[in-house]
Amino acid sequence: MKNESLGIPGNGFDYINIAPKENANEELQSRIDEFIGISEFLRDIVFERGVPEFEGKNKILRFINYGDTQMVYVLSVNGRNYTLLLGQPTCEFGIVKREHDNLRRLAKSNSENIVAPIHYLQSQDGTRELYVTPYLHQARCIACDEDDGWGVYVPEPDYHFRSFSNEERKVINSSMIALLVKMYDQKNKQGISSCKIGGGDFMLEKGYEDEPLTHENILKRMKLIAARDMVSMNFEDYIKTLRNEFQKGHIIA
Repeated sequence: MKNESLGIPGNGFDYINIAPKENANEELQSRIDEFIGISEFLRDIVFERGVPEFEGKNKILRFINYGDTQMVYVLSVNGRNYTLLLGQPTCEFGIVKREHDNLRRLAKSNSENIVAPIHYLQSQDGTRELYVTPYLHQARCIACDEDDGWGVYVPEPDYHFRSFSNEERKVINSSMIALLVKMYDQKNKQGISSCKIGGGDFMLEKGYEDEPLTHENILKRMKLIAARDMVSMNFEDYIKTLRNEFQKGHIIA
């Protein structure tokens, strides 16, 4: 497990989002300071807080991915694996908590398509935050690559991007829309907002590529892993918004 590929190699230092600085030295120092702060926060969470799921002698913490909102880590504890999603330094404090709450709420009626958070935790000084979920082994993040278009990032054997075939694009695209429609709250007239169609907000479980390419099989394996905000509108307007944004490939906002 220790040497098994789970995501982007390295410790995440180069993927920390920091505010622009006037010169390279200031930027480097800012990145170093943030890396130290993140490391101290993670150490506190993993080794000092007494989180019940993290009890055990054999612990391995690895950086695996990143986004505009969060840095993503996997913690292995005596064979049990958890994902830690930690807010980027440039991300407004509280957004991670809001996403945690939204995902927990969505999971109540969509448990098969949501990886429900287990814990939300803050740093002692109240400047950093993260939430914890179960880890889906080597799941594939749906994303857009600048050179290769739309596809998935595959962790093994080495972390790489694989473009979708034309058939995959059609089935997976319509499945993403179907999943967001399914999660619309008719009672409160709320849908999911600020959803990045090609930015790692959707995930496919490992093994989907070994099954027939059908909407049923894709939806069975698809997970929504981000829910930064909710939007209030009637169902008809929500459907129009989804269609419009998916055609443009933009964010649902």
